[in-house]
Amino acid sequence: MFYSTRIEESVRVDPLKLKSPLKEAILETLREKYAGLYDKELGYVVTIVNTVEIDEEGYLIPGDGGVKVRVVADVLSFIPYPGDLVEGIVDEITESGARVRVGPMSGILHISQVFEGDYAVYDPKRGALIGRNTQRNLQINDLVRVRITSISTKSEAKETRLMLTCRQPGLGKPEWQKQTQSQIQAKAQK
Repeated sequence: MFYSTRIEESVRVDPLKLKSPLKEAILETLREKYAGLYDKELGYVVTIVNTVEIDEEGYLIPGDGGVKVRVVADVLSFIPYPGDLVEGIVDEITESGARVRVGPMSGILHISQVFEGDYAVYDPKRGALIGRNTQRNLQINDLVRVRITSISTKSEAKETRLMLTCRQPGLGKPEWQKQTQSQIQAKAQK
C-alpha cells in the first residue's frame, strides 16, 4: 500500500530558489511538482522523502535564469489496487452513501454497498446510515474495513476516487464482526 520508489529526472530550479542550498531548493521543487499527484505508475505521491543523488553539473536555461539539474530522489507513495482490503475513517455521510478516508486518498462507499445482507437507510437527523433489518449504523469518524472494488483515476489526486464495498464477510465496522460472531456462536449452542 505505501511504497518507496526511486525516480530520476532533470529538475528545473527556479532562480528565486537558488538563494537556498541547492539540495533544499531541489527538494522543494520536487515536492511542489509531485506531492498530491496521482500517477498510474507511482500511485498517490505523498511526498519526496530525500534526494539520493544530485548531479554536480547542472546547466543554465538560456533566457530563463533557471538551472536544470539531474536528480535521483526517493518518493513515498500510496498505491491502491482493486481487491485490496483496507481500513479507513468515515469522513462524510450522505443519502447516497459515505466518503471514507483510506490512507491519503478518499473513497466512495455507495449506500448499496454498506451492509452485507441488509439495506441501508439514510437518517439525516443522526447523519448516519442505518441497516433496515439489523439496525447497524455507520456514522462520521467510524473505523471501517472495506475492499477496494475499482479506482477512478484522474491526473489530480483530488479527483481520483476509490470505489469501496462492505458487502462481504469480515468487512465493515469491527463491532459488526463481533455481533456476527456472537450470533454464530448462539446458533451453534442451540
